[in-house]
Amino acid sequence: MGTLDAKPAAETQEVSIKDQAQLWNIIYGFADSLVLRCAVEIGIADIIKNNDGAITLAQLASKLPITNVSSDYLYRIVRYLVHLNILEQETCNGGVEKVYSLKPVGTLLLRDAERSMVPMILGMTQKDFMVSWHFMKEGLGNGSTTAFEKGMGMDIWKYLEGNPDQSQLFNEGMAGETRLLTKTLIEDCRDTFQGLDSLVDIGGGNGTTIKAIYEAFPHIKCTLYDLPHVVANSHDLPKIEKVPGDMFKSVPSAQAILLKLILHDWTNEECVNILKKCKEAIPKETGKVIIVDVALEEESNHELTKTRLILDIDMLVNTGGRERTADDWENLLKRAGFRSHRIRPIRAIQSVIEAFP
Repeated sequence: MGTLDAKPAAETQEVSIKDQAQLWNIIYGFADSLVLRCAVEIGIADIIKNNDGAITLAQLASKLPITNVSSDYLYRIVRYLVHLNILEQETCNGGVEKVYSLKPVGTLLLRDAERSMVPMILGMTQKDFMVSWHFMKEGLGNGSTTAFEKGMGMDIWKYLEGNPDQSQLFNEGMAGETRLLTKTLIEDCRDTFQGLDSLVDIGGGNGTTIKAIYEAFPHIKCTLYDLPHVVANSHDLPKIEKVPGDMFKSVPSAQAILLKLILHDWTNEECVNILKKCKEAIPKETGKVIIVDVALEEESNHELTKTRLILDIDMLVNTGGRERTADDWENLLKRAGFRSHRIRPIRAIQSVIEAFP
């Protein structure tokens, strides 16, 4: 039996420089995202691509949209991007000069790339969306408002509605993520859509997803459904019906309903409400609800586990929602009255959950 003054084992272990470095890296974790933002704002990836894929520091400095660039300051940014494995560094002229090129991940920083992540980088790192993370403690109270509300004085949806410029940046970020995800969804789940005659995209934003689905499956009667001000600012979609409305009040009828990156924004009670409305809107024998959201594996060492956990904290501070485990999804769908469901991994952070009434 230990004595009362015995110290816990962790306190008796020597703290290594590696332990200290681990905490320093966590403390300065914001540096990664904000250096990345800087690289995007000054267009480093595009400049390298347009310079035949390789560039020296002097060439890069001469092509930046900034006057009187400090070569030393620029070098330190570029050196950090090399450390992040975004840029490749090689030497030429007998090792005197360094030449930089894009690593595969660096091509995601190209503004015109099919899988560009530029909108997400700019949207997620804008100043107002960093405020909520500073109010995480204040948002921990049971039944409390979100950290976003604590920091900004209103919920995220009211903020977006009242700030058109920030809303546009946010929507561009979401549309960028949607382009990435929709391409994978269509490629990996063709059988999910092929037999459908009608589909409603609930909370479909500017119409990026429903447009891509219609182009891949033109036999499906497609409908975009979102709040009136969102539908009013959506893309021109001549072949797709646009319906303004509120998913908490009603859902248009169709054979299938798509909820892509929607339910993670809301509490369990709100999700059950939405799912019940969806269940009422689809035929009992042939209908289904297609949910595209994270299926979290808490104990997994999967390469995407940390990313999914980060997204869960994002939901915690910004929307009051959450990312859910397979058990969470089963409980939600049972409460909403669905008889069965299946979870299907795809080549994305999210999975596809098909729910049958």
